[in-house]
Amino acid sequence: MRSPSALIERIILIRHELKLWFAMLDSRCLEALAAVIRLGSFERAAGNLGLTQSAVSQRIKRLESQFGEPLLVRSKPVVATAAGDRAFQYILNARLMERDLRVDTGDAAPLPFERVRLALNADSLATWFSDIPALLFRRHNLLVDLIVDDETRTLDILKSGHVLACIGTRADDVQGLKSYRLGALAYYPVATPEFVARFFPAGVTAAALKAAPAVIYGRHDELHHLYLEKHFGLGPGDFPCHVLPSSEGFVVAARQGIAYALCAEPQVRALVTDGALVRICPQGLSRRLILHRRERGPRILDAVAAEILNAAREALQPATARSL
Repeated sequence: MRSPSALIERIILIRHELKLWFAMLDSRCLEALAAVIRLGSFERAAGNLGLTQSAVSQRIKRLESQFGEPLLVRSKPVVATAAGDRAFQYILNARLMERDLRVDTGDAAPLPFERVRLALNADSLATWFSDIPALLFRRHNLLVDLIVDDETRTLDILKSGHVLACIGTRADDVQGLKSYRLGALAYYPVATPEFVARFFPAGVTAAALKAAPAVIYGRHDELHHLYLEKHFGLGPGDFPCHVLPSSEGFVVAARQGIAYALCAEPQVRALVTDGALVRICPQGLSRRLILHRRERGPRILDAVAAEILNAAREALQPATARSL
């Protein structure tokens, strides 16, 4: 248990981290905002809080008046504006810091479930990261709230205040953040034997790739474009493609024989071993992954970072100078 002076210092830190003005907002209004964002409905939030829908609406309007801008888009479901999402993250941080104080003061009551928001890329979620939500729940009583985006953009989500930590590929040195190199995720292109026989009868060449359907994650799928440019000199508009924003969808499309797919090696290892898919050419690439987290914040963030680092150490390859 910490000394009273240490607890006072901790409280001062919490107030600093929450921008001081935030501590002056009505906690009942913040609770209403969090409930509406989490449940996507004023009606559900009212039921969850034991209030009338009108009371929830009035609390949100009071907050919006204090912020000077809308915090919610009144759609179905209700969604947060950029300001509302930042406020929601502040609320989650406040709860995690209150949890720290309960531990510091020796509170023997069971710790409630709290939510931690992280940003990461889809391929990590589909492979080496997949067991981490269960570990955080079982070992630390945490619920995860994941934002999935391109690995080049997750750091921007962290810097904007929407999450506590992110996994991506950018190695920017940002004040107030700590960074950890996780390793590299290997990729190579796969397809069914029938697809290879049809589109690559003489091997994989730039000319063949111009006629063979690929599957990409989105219009700006940097990884696929980097791969084709690096190994075959092709640009984004040089080949036909399906657009499927799902790592699992890549594997499905490849198995259905409608495309070749550049997949993370752990995703297709078993399928390649049993012959359902084949590696269409020897050229591959690997992508360095980096964990960024807030340097100051709730202590549970240390445990979250440790779980991520342990999982990465077991599953990822060491990054090399040739990793992108």
